[in-house]
Amino acid sequence: MATDRPRRAWLNLDYVKQNSKSNARTPKVLADYIEEFEYIDPATGESDTISVTFANVDMRWMNSWMPQKGDKLIAKIILRSWSKLNKKTQFTCGKFALDDISFSGPTLTCTIGGTSVPETNSFRSTLRNKTWKKITIKVLASGIAKRYHMQLHYEAKTIRIKTLEQSNESDCTFLNKVCEDYGLGIKVYAGKIVIYDKGNYENKKAVTTLYAKDLLSWSYNSTLVGTYTGAVIKYNPPGRKKKTVSHKVGSGRRILKINETVDNIADAELKACAQINKENEKAVTMSVTIMANNKINATDTIYISGLKKLDGKYFVDKVTHNLSNSGYTMSLELHKCQKRFGG
Repeated sequence: MATDRPRRAWLNLDYVKQNSKSNARTPKVLADYIEEFEYIDPATGESDTISVTFANVDMRWMNSWMPQKGDKLIAKIILRSWSKLNKKTQFTCGKFALDDISFSGPTLTCTIGGTSVPETNSFRSTLRNKTWKKITIKVLASGIAKRYHMQLHYEAKTIRIKTLEQSNESDCTFLNKVCEDYGLGIKVYAGKIVIYDKGNYENKKAVTTLYAKDLLSWSYNSTLVGTYTGAVIKYNPPGRKKKTVSHKVGSGRRILKINETVDNIADAELKACAQINKENEKAVTMSVTIMANNKINATDTIYISGLKKLDGKYFVDKVTHNLSNSGYTMSLELHKCQKRFGG
């Protein structure tokens, strides 16, 4: 008869040295050194990141195991009896390039950080100047992804842009800015660039419901500051540089005033709606900490229930996984789903 095993979570970490044919730091060996692990999964605008703290009493992390920027980390969280007794599952965090190293004492530890965007290529570091003419965001992103041997996953409508200026910016910064200007989310992870319509993702079915009893801690905020019922965007139409034109979106008293470079009224409408929606995501927010639930990822929606008028459907803006000897928890940053402009 099989023995029932208690709930447990642990990190399986592969450490791959640059230009090394052998790897003494296998998951089994590293397991004895890992003290803390954090994995941050943002919905948009940032790369996934990890941080691992190792015991360094024997000082080998400052000697033969000295980390080097550019080393590769492959992280998985192994779960046993987590959602079902004796069932073993795994949650894949992804592959990361080591980009940060720190040491501390007198309790000797080594902490390394990694990002899902490889530091060995120039996606985040090389500054470029380029003018893009008559292009769609999908074609723009596809060309940038191809340059870095990454895949593109595009889930949004076709957005045509007459002129784009990339001025002394990395491709990473530039593409993030373009997506933000037009109300699109962007994630970079596992060798992919994912661009998506945030409104469509908010409309997706919630992956789970969190009840009041599930919340180890939580905080809630509702504000009118910085939220809007409409916008007025001012721009100079092509060929009429001295005449400023205004275009209004929405109505009411809380009007956002925008000065932007746009191609035409359709472009003005897209950018105005994107800025209103971005600001209005701050209207109702929650931060919650729960026992880890690997159904939940950034860009998902969840329901909060049992908190009376605070209940509702929320979009997951960021997930932070925390794994240590104290247990495995997740912190979620959420905003309440509301009717979006332009959708």
